[in-house]
Amino acid sequence: MANKALWVVLAGMMALGCAPVQESLIQGHWQGVTVLEEGAPLQVDPALISISFGSDNGYDYTSTLNYREAGTYYIDSKYLHTTDTLNQASTEKAVEIVTLTADSLILKMNEGGRERLLKLARVKE
Repeated sequence: MANKALWVVLAGMMALGCAPVQESLIQGHWQGVTVLEEGAPLQVDPALISISFGSDNGYDYTSTLNYREAGTYYIDSKYLHTTDTLNQASTEKAVEIVTLTADSLILKMNEGGRERLLKLARVKE
């Protein structure tokens, strides 16, 4: 039941995500709260996922399995574009910003042909 309620909240937030994002809201530190794949919770610890965005357009991302990337980012309309300069042979990636508020960030991406939603919460400094 809790998963269904979470999905209803996320679907409502997605409907609100059609407006242009306020880019300055993304700056700061974010930590994973929920990861959904095709609408079902993914069996990973979302707390291991974090991303920081600086005012200098730099970002730093860490995830499960000791994965890390860092580089530059920019926002175009409702898309977050990142270019990893830490790892070799990386290319620019884009994910959709579904929701961006003062305390919540939801990103939609495609992982192997499957839709994945990552919900993050702002880390209080």
